[in-house]
This record gives sequence, structure tokens and C-alpha cells, in this order.
Amino acid sequence: MKYIRSKEDSLKLGLSLFLLTGSVAGTIFCNRMTAEMKQELMILSQSSVMQTMPEEINSLDLLVRTLPGRIWMLTIVMLAAATPIAHWCMCFAAGYAGLANAVLICVLTMEFGVKGLLRYVLLIFPQGLCYMFAGYCVLWWMPAKEKRFTVPSVLFLVTVVCIGGLLESLINPRFFAWFEKIFL
Repeated sequence: MKYIRSKEDSLKLGLSLFLLTGSVAGTIFCNRMTAEMKQELMILSQSSVMQTMPEEINSLDLLVRTLPGRIWMLTIVMLAAATPIAHWCMCFAAGYAGLANAVLICVLTMEFGVKGLLRYVLLIFPQGLCYMFAGYCVLWWMPAKEKRFTVPSVLFLVTVVCIGGLLESLINPRFFAWFEKIFL
């Protein structure tokens, strides 16, 4: 039991367990739906997920719509990480991320089959790398190393999320459209 008694290892186990639990719950949720619920989910996905890839890409409009939401999400996670129940808040955030991504993957595979998995990767690349790095810093590295939020650390995290927002609005739609024309 020495492995779990360490704060760092306990956090790893908790985050992994909640991420996996969220992923399994999202997958079970999508697979246990009735045909009518699946149809509703497909309609919802066409109006939200696929709306991010319009024919005419207005990068500035996409940036203005995307960036405040990403900054807001970072703010919520950082505030939750500063509470006395931060460990549970972080585990809940990992579970939510697992659930949301599992539902997105299920929706894409229901609509596009195996190509839906490739679409999922294209939807989160390259901005997902920045968001995962920021999440890694806030959810695991800072608590494990007992680092506190300082002005430079917060500015660094906001910068990483802003870079992710720029990639999401400027690079990702063009990359997705190019890749879709050639391969999908």
C-alpha cells in the first residue's frame, strides 16, 4: 500500500480512475440509448460539432467564440484546484473529460464509422496538445510538486490556452478541411 500513500501516486490513481470511469460511463450511455435518443444526439452533433468546420472559415469570428470559453474553463479548473477539496475537484474534472470525449467519439463513430475516430483526432489536433499540457500542469504537476498559483504561473497557463485557442481557430479548421478533401 506504500504506492498509494504517496500524494503524487494517489493523485495519478484518482485522475486515471475517474478518467477511465467517465470514459466507460460515456460509452455505456451512448450504447444504451434508444434509436430515438441516438437520432436526437445525431441531430445535436450536426449542429454543434460539425458547425465548427464551416465551408467559409471566418477565423476571427471562431477565435472570438472559442477563446473566452477556453479561458473560462481554465479559470474554473484553477479555482477548483485552489480549494481544500482540490483532489476531488480534479478527479471530477478528469471524469467529466472522459465522459465528454467518450460521447464525442461515440457520436462520430455512429455517424462516420471507423473514419469517425480519425475525425475525432482531427477535431482535437493541434490545439488539444496545448489544452492537455495546461490540464497536465493544473491537474497533476502542480499538486504533485506542491506548487502554488503565482502570477507568472497563471500567465503561463493563460498563454498556453490562448495559443491553443489560436491553433483551434486558425490552423485546425484549415487542416481539417484539407485533410477531409484528401482522405475523407
